[in-house]
Amino acid sequence: ERLGDVRSKAVTMGKIADILEQRGDTDEALRIHREEELPVYERLGDVRSKAVTMGKIADILEQRGDIDEALRIHREEELPVYERLGDVRSKAVTMGKIADILQQRGETDEALRIFLEECLPIRKKLNDISGIAHIRYSCAQIRLQRGGLDKGEAQTIFEELKESFALSKKRQRADSIAIVGALYGQLLAAAGQTESALSVLSDAADACEKLGWPEQAAQAREIQEHIRNMAK
Repeated sequence: ERLGDVRSKAVTMGKIADILEQRGDTDEALRIHREEELPVYERLGDVRSKAVTMGKIADILEQRGDIDEALRIHREEELPVYERLGDVRSKAVTMGKIADILQQRGETDEALRIFLEECLPIRKKLNDISGIAHIRYSCAQIRLQRGGLDKGEAQTIFEELKESFALSKKRQRADSIAIVGALYGQLLAAAGQTESALSVLSDAADACEKLGWPEQAAQAREIQEHIRNMAK
């Protein structure tokens, strides 16, 4: 087989694995990445494609609960390649995934540090609006997870969610509007900002309906109704 054909086949197999993963067949997706893709990129000396594939393997392992191995792959097999290639965007994405895993493990201080010091400056430099919105939301989540509302971080949490929600609306990202809006709306309501809370939750519910998430949409509407009843 010609090298070009071998590469094309590996790329196609990778796409098949991505589809299988979306359908929940993680065993076969993992097998394809490991046995059909990786050996080709190793033989071709294609370090970037190998790193991308290792990242996909790590994502599947994280889904399956093997977060220690997922973390090791991101740190040891993926990140050094992007740093060597000077690929700042891929580095930021990978650092974000590392922070997500650390948050799951309860290492909230280090997760927050990575988001603010490693990821955010790159996203700002790239003017990546969606990336900045995700980081702001993740930081607010971490602060909430470690009890920040009662530890003097309430204002920071509100500001982070406000910025994340505004950026999500600017980019018209329905998924972000739905997820960020649900949390932000509830916190606004708890702070007594009724009108703002109802407006944000309305946007979140509309976004959920647009995405075909009926349960989440109904939940947002129920919270709105509860807020209205409390305000009477």
